[in-house]
Amino acid sequence: MTPTLHLRPHGRLGNHVMQWMTAESLAARVPGLRLRNFDLGPLGRAAPGGKPPLAALMPSLFAQDSDLDLVAQLMTGGEMPFARLYCIVMQAAQWGEPERFRRLLPMGPEPVQTAGPGEILLNVRADEILKARHRDYGPLPLGFYAGVLRETGLRPVFMGQLGEDDYSRLLRQSFPEARFLPSQGALGDFNALRQARHVALSVSTFSWAAGWLSQAESVHMPLLGFFNPEQRPDIDLCPTCDTRFHFYRLGLRQWTASAQQVAALSDTAPVPRLSAAEVEGLRQAAKSARAAARKADAERIVLRARRLKPALPLLRRLWSGD
Repeated sequence: MTPTLHLRPHGRLGNHVMQWMTAESLAARVPGLRLRNFDLGPLGRAAPGGKPPLAALMPSLFAQDSDLDLVAQLMTGGEMPFARLYCIVMQAAQWGEPERFRRLLPMGPEPVQTAGPGEILLNVRADEILKARHRDYGPLPLGFYAGVLRETGLRPVFMGQLGEDDYSRLLRQSFPEARFLPSQGALGDFNALRQARHVALSVSTFSWAAGWLSQAESVHMPLLGFFNPEQRPDIDLCPTCDTRFHFYRLGLRQWTASAQQVAALSDTAPVPRLSAAEVEGLRQAAKSARAAARKADAERIVLRARRLKPALPLLRRLWSGD
């Protein structure tokens, strides 16, 4: 029976891309693995879905640092031929090299506006996060952009969720020499990030995925919110072995959009850059902090696989005509 992974997408395009990359990373480990129930919309990749039969019995991946090697071992050995992917396993090291995904998600021929020679594309995430929809997101202080511009000496080009909100006005007032590009839609903005030679990320899965998939010479990443290993030790999106990435430490912040936090966005003091060794230290400390939780999650997955075993003949019959 063909091993099958059923995805449960949530959020917007960035989340969908990173969950699909998680699934494809597992597919690279499990010969013949079939992926179901995803749709990357404008990126042109999709698979049929629907609720899987006997869904309650199927083992599910919930943790964002689930052990994909363990899952692959169980699926390849026939112990767990069916599973559901609820989460995004946000572990860049488990995805391998970005070149494989560049081939799977080629850019179309449509022209986009992006940063040119001597410029850097600064991605802005605003929209609903300005209202504190999630504590691990939130807008970036001006000091991050100031630090990136000081480090690179490049001219700023802002792009993303720019509007007539207070944060967009603050950026325009604080960087009068910058260019501001209107949004080109999800696909256009994604490709603009992929095509730029130099990129500064917002705290966003959309921004990170596009930056990682790009062939940029430099990618500047703020260690804030879910990007910060100290705040989210279960997430590791700091590819210290990728020399394109440059990291900036902004400290711990649970974004609530309080008056104090909003006022702090105006701080123009340049945020310092961290060395790869310093970031690696943060990664290893986070890994140690999560060791017990990762072990418990692995034991849960193995137990669920064992409980699935009596239902495998019925599941195989239900899936045989799919």
